[in-house]
Amino acid sequence: MSATSSATPTSSRVSLNNARLLDAAVSAAADEGWTGLTFVGVAERAGLSRRPLQDRYPDASHMMAALWQERCEPALSAVLERSLSVSGMDDSGSAQDLAKELDAVIHPDDNLRAAAELLMIAQFDSHVQSVVTSTLGAKVAAWCQVSAPGGDHGKTRAAQNAYVVSLALGLLVFGRRSAVSSMDFSEPLSVLHRALSNPSSPARLPQDDFAYLDRPVAFETGDTTTDALLQSTLAAVGSEGFDRMSVDRIAVAAGSSQGALFARYPSKLSLFIDATRRQNAVAARTNASAMGALESAHGGGVAEAVAIREFQRPFRAHLRAITLEGIRVAWHDEDLRQAVIKELDDYELEAAANDSALYGSSSWFHFAFAIGVGVLILPILHEPCWRLPYDVVTTPITRFQSGD
Repeated sequence: MSATSSATPTSSRVSLNNARLLDAAVSAAADEGWTGLTFVGVAERAGLSRRPLQDRYPDASHMMAALWQERCEPALSAVLERSLSVSGMDDSGSAQDLAKELDAVIHPDDNLRAAAELLMIAQFDSHVQSVVTSTLGAKVAAWCQVSAPGGDHGKTRAAQNAYVVSLALGLLVFGRRSAVSSMDFSEPLSVLHRALSNPSSPARLPQDDFAYLDRPVAFETGDTTTDALLQSTLAAVGSEGFDRMSVDRIAVAAGSSQGALFARYPSKLSLFIDATRRQNAVAARTNASAMGALESAHGGGVAEAVAIREFQRPFRAHLRAITLEGIRVAWHDEDLRQAVIKELDDYELEAAANDSALYGSSSWFHFAFAIGVGVLILPILHEPCWRLPYDVVTTPITRFQSGD
């Protein structure tokens, strides 16, 4: 037998194993998240030993990077490109076309669910982050880059593209919630398509810097040790991610001990659930108050654009990471998921009572919430996005939503 013919079965076996390993990694990321993306976990799903993974990748970070490049990024890029192409800019597509394309993220398959997981992980893993930014990040930068010759038109197009990408990313995150998957987003997407077809001119936005975002959350549990533990938990989550944060380091940072921590919380997860629940309860209402003041003075579209700018500022990456980790971990833990859902449901009722015209339907509420989450994810891909004039989209959305 010739050398060439003898190599063929080996090459086929290697290709088959590569495919099996990537299939297993996709399902691990989609089902278990970061904790499942280990050599042991992926090998067991693939029905193989760890050796093929160890031969291919120096560590789990490189395995995740390969998963992103070969399975996740192509799937997510395709959805974003198609959505942009029918979004209404330059009179492209229709609202129905846009809804059809975004349905892929509202009802995500495993490749897209894994993509969402890896985007979140990229905040805490430098190798995954470098691959994410050099692939999809480069495309998003091209879509959202303001070119000098374009003047206001260039700024407008960049902001429109950034808004559509943010919405798709936000819907992908919320598409993992069963309640959202059955919602009808045709009305808000129709308004969005019309707004993208009729953008406003960039305005000079107020300089409100949302300074309250940079102050520690006032937990006020009545126990100073508990307050300190909750604060150090959020700090650790924002810098390391939930899966990597150490209980011992949380206790030390709080000026306490593991014994004091476990006397109050039975596990790291229960501590994180309480910190997330309490933070969400405070943050949602504080944000609503800040937005209300801006809206009274400048209108809803301007208020929304200012909020996007302030949440996307580079020095607030730590705050974005805390919020996104709460969402990511809730995908895989039922207790945290129910806590987040209850808080969101309570806030939806409160928002609808305060502004029935804006939040009178769940589809509008979750459209707004998806944008709110998507604009937190976008800086992972393109940090300078905070400079864009989002009011070219948010102002006409507000106008068309009110029936003008």
